[in-house]
Amino acid sequence: MTNVVLSNIFVQIFAIGTVITFLLNHFLEFIDFRARLKNGGKLPAELEEYPAAEAFDRKKLATISAYENAKYFLWIPSSLSEFALTLILVFSGFYPWLFNFVCRYTGFPNGFVSTYFCAFLFFIISGIPSSILSIPFDLIEEFSIEKKFGFSKMTFKLWLMDQIKGLLLSFLMGAILIAAVIAILVIFPKSWWIFVVCLLFVFTLVMQIIYPLVIAPIFNKFTPLEDGELKTKISELMQNLGFKSNGIFVMDASKRSGHSNAYFGGFGKSKRIVLYDTLIKQLNTDELVAVLGHELGHYKLHHIIRRFVVMVPVMFALTYLLFRIAQSTSIYTGFGFAFAAVPVESVQFIGFFLANLVAGSFMELLNPITSASSRRDEFQADAFSAKLTGSPDALISGLIKLNSENLSELLPPKLYVFWNYDHPTLLERIRALKALKIK
Repeated sequence: MTNVVLSNIFVQIFAIGTVITFLLNHFLEFIDFRARLKNGGKLPAELEEYPAAEAFDRKKLATISAYENAKYFLWIPSSLSEFALTLILVFSGFYPWLFNFVCRYTGFPNGFVSTYFCAFLFFIISGIPSSILSIPFDLIEEFSIEKKFGFSKMTFKLWLMDQIKGLLLSFLMGAILIAAVIAILVIFPKSWWIFVVCLLFVFTLVMQIIYPLVIAPIFNKFTPLEDGELKTKISELMQNLGFKSNGIFVMDASKRSGHSNAYFGGFGKSKRIVLYDTLIKQLNTDELVAVLGHELGHYKLHHIIRRFVVMVPVMFALTYLLFRIAQSTSIYTGFGFAFAAVPVESVQFIGFFLANLVAGSFMELLNPITSASSRRDEFQADAFSAKLTGSPDALISGLIKLNSENLSELLPPKLYVFWNYDHPTLLERIRALKALKIK
């Protein structure tokens, strides 16, 4: 028998937000599916003038639609299962039961150590049901869909090792982060929201430094780019921009997947440029330089710093909202928690968890804002690359090849792009680059 109070305002907000988000996502994915049925076999006329677009023959266009449909048909049961599990965990009273269970074995609330282990076990165990639920869908995606369409190079042994490594890393980093958060909640019960945000930003910066040096090599091998025309042109590009890095590396992405990418990561002395080996095989030297020029554009145009600056006040505002919600005894009783003779200050981690649960049910409604900002940055980085290389032609050619190799949709509906795409579509990017060339 659940103790969740259906008339509670926080429970109602959670339920409404969860249902709206679920229905909205299914509506958007359905209109995208309908658009593929209508336009999936068509090659946009704007692409016909580019030699690279010859890859989009009838077979390739059919393969793109089949690939996207396969992912969509897997997403439907996955989404339904996740939606059902979310409601079951809340309305069955699982979370209060779990809290009482871990309390019995940790001696909560007798001191910081018991509070830490209670919170740690609660957060870890609360995430297990959704992790277990995702396993069969992850396996189907990796070994059925990705294999069928020629992307996945995974063996089950490699997949299992990746899962174990990821689990151990999450466990280790989670233990450290939760310890710091619990200490903040205990020491600063009336102002923890300020210090939690500061902690998260510091943690993010530290991860930017250690990820390329420590974490990424656990999963992939990084070798310095060999001397040759490509390295020479990239080095000249970096020198002209005044971009200093710890090196140019090739990642063995083909060990796991045929998908391709390039990025620069790290911070300070750990900053490095990374090219997927699949990308080097798919693009010629000029196209690779143009794609890398796009990535360097994000750096030179200060997109990362600007996002960070914008996120600071947003994070403080959101975390303050979570703090205010966590101070209300109504949210605890609404979700079935009963704390006899225990002040709210002692169970702030539960309030933090519940506040995230409530606010998180509506977070996807912010997608259009973040997506629009990201697409604007991508347009600017494209323009930067075109100016840097002297012409948009190499970037256009590279983008067409990448779109073809990764089986990305050519004509998704505008509403779907508006809501979900953090990159402009291929046609939008080509139009913008052509306009730049005309100017």
